[in-house]
Amino acid sequence: MHPEEIKAAIRMKDTTPAAIADELKVSRSMVSHVINGKAKSARIARRIVDITGLSMDKLWPTNVKTSKLRRARAAGAVA
Repeated sequence: MHPEEIKAAIRMKDTTPAAIADELKVSRSMVSHVINGKAKSARIARRIVDITGLSMDKLWPTNVKTSKLRRARAAGAVA
């Protein structure tokens, strides 16, 4: 899932990534890094799974390249 979809799933369960950080006594940035796939923490990931009710494979698929929200620039396009 895209990180924004994970955050939305967390919010739909009436909590926030910040609340998860406070509960687990970790930094908010660490929770953000786990959500974005930039860091690994089994404890944080397991808590997100418990809250959302989604599987680990659904939240962070290992064999699928994550989608990008931004569109790729056309070949030869100038910014």
